[in-house]
Amino acid sequence: MARPSKQGLDYFPFDVDFDTNAKTEAVMGEFGAKGVLSMIYLLSAVYQNGYYLRWDKLKQMQLANRVSGSTPELVNQIVNRLIDYGTFDKELFDSAKVLTSQRIQSTYLDATKRRKQPKQTLYWINDDNNHRSSVVNVDINPQSKVKESKVNNNNVQTQNEPKKQPSHDGHSLADDFEKLWKLYPSKKGKKKAFDAYKRAIKKGTTNKEIQNGIVDLIKHQDSKYYPNGSTWFNGERWTDSYETPEPQVLNEIKAEKPKPKSKWQIFWDIYYDHGSELDKAIPAIQDKYPGITPDEIDRVMNPDKYKAKEGNW
Repeated sequence: MARPSKQGLDYFPFDVDFDTNAKTEAVMGEFGAKGVLSMIYLLSAVYQNGYYLRWDKLKQMQLANRVSGSTPELVNQIVNRLIDYGTFDKELFDSAKVLTSQRIQSTYLDATKRRKQPKQTLYWINDDNNHRSSVVNVDINPQSKVKESKVNNNNVQTQNEPKKQPSHDGHSLADDFEKLWKLYPSKKGKKKAFDAYKRAIKKGTTNKEIQNGIVDLIKHQDSKYYPNGSTWFNGERWTDSYETPEPQVLNEIKAEKPKPKSKWQIFWDIYYDHGSELDKAIPAIQDKYPGITPDEIDRVMNPDKYKAKEGNW
């Protein structure tokens, strides 16, 4: 009997700059250590399964249980943010709730190149396997004789995809921009953003400066106020600073103390706390102010009544 073929990996490569990676820093800034630990657990689960992971309620609850202090809701937020950053493929997740990416699949291919196994087709999006489809792959029998048309994706360019231009470091400007665009949280105005990016690079701005600016934005800005990508790049907003108030201002705020309540306010608070029933409120007031009589309580609570009796108005 033939031994069943192994699907997953026993280990996977871990970048030495993982802790300073822009995506890691962004997740750390928003979710703290729970977010980074969740990233590691998710990648481990993907590679343990092979090159993809079906994200369902069971996996959600398992991850929440593994990361101390997490909740299913927090775990889902982390997964959605990683999809926004391009760690996992958004199109495949939206259509099939599957976590994978071209980079994950490339790593898997490299790790299993010596295995004797058919080409992967299920949820495969990596061009290195000579298989790319805009339709989500379903379980395909590798023995099927149905012929599929092959499309050379290198000759197809979508309307919104930036045209690749060489840069000084050997990478294309479009490739460098795509990495930054995956990191930027508000993905509107991509074409204008790319034009602004090229101008900035030509003036001497580095990718690292822009990357740090995006990380700072995510760390310090409320997500409700993220500007559109085109606005942020056009305004060179990576130069923005996010300063906290001066210490002396904070001290002045802390020094402000609330004014103490008057007897009149205290008596009426007790009165309302006892269901607006004076018979119940009087004993409670007398407990707080021993020796005070019901007439004195009434005089404090209704000063205008006594002023009228004394002819003061």
